Amino acid sequence: MKKRNLLNLTACLLAGALIPRGDGTPPAPAPANDGRLTEEEWNTRNAAKHAQSTHGDLIKQVTTLERENARLKEVQVPRGGRALTTEEAAAYDAYVALGKPDELKTKVEQGEKDGAELVGVRTQKSLDDAARDAGYKPSVLADRVKAAGLTVLPSREVERDGKKVMVPFVKDASGAEHELPAYATQHWGDYLPALTSAASSTTTTTTGAEVGGKQDSAASGSGGGTGGSWVQQALAKSTTGGAAYVDPLQAQKPAAN
Repeated sequence: MKKRNLLNLTACLLAGALIPRGDGTPPAPAPANDGRLTEEEWNTRNAAKHAQSTHGDLIKQVTTLERENARLKEVQVPRGGRALTTEEAAAYDAYVALGKPDELKTKVEQGEKDGAELVGVRTQKSLDDAARDAGYKPSVLADRVKAAGLTVLPSREVERDGKKVMVPFVKDASGAEHELPAYATQHWGDYLPALTSAASSTTTTTTGAEVGGKQDSAASGSGGGTGGSWVQQALAKSTTGGAAYVDPLQAQKPAAN
């Protein structure tokens, strides 16, 4: 018994620990600032604990610690790394399967660019279709739609005066849908002349082109080669000594025998 106590005392002195109380339990170490033991305190506590253990207990503890150490090494996180949950690990594997980070970045950026261009094309087409169906000038309509924060919707077939016509629709910021002509009349009164000027100018331009084409065709068909209308060519002949102009709508006198 004395020998055992001497061994305990020697172990405590070597470890720098306090002498255990009479019941063999070492005094509780003073907690550190964060409540955790320092390395020195941990060594002191364990030295005192193992000094009272038998040889068989020590072997058992060493075996247990070696097993736990091996298990911890298998799941040890590298320095600077982090442990993942099962869900995070599955998501990570899915990301890795998509490709390298730089390749993914390029694909994402290109996809965003292509998507923006596609949205722009679709928006412009919607504006053009709405302007066509409503008889509005596309550029003025685009300006008004942007200023009002509207979204142009596809035109719909609506019955008007017993006839089915295509009517463009718009959606406001609250999500309410309106017929474009009715919305323009209610909110864009000052802009209606500019909106509707496109229809009249387009008709005038088209008509003028058709008339001009017929005039040019008639002029080339008259064979005069002097340009202008056939009336101008006929008058030119009469004033230059050519054949006198004969009005085809006037009755002709019979030639004298």
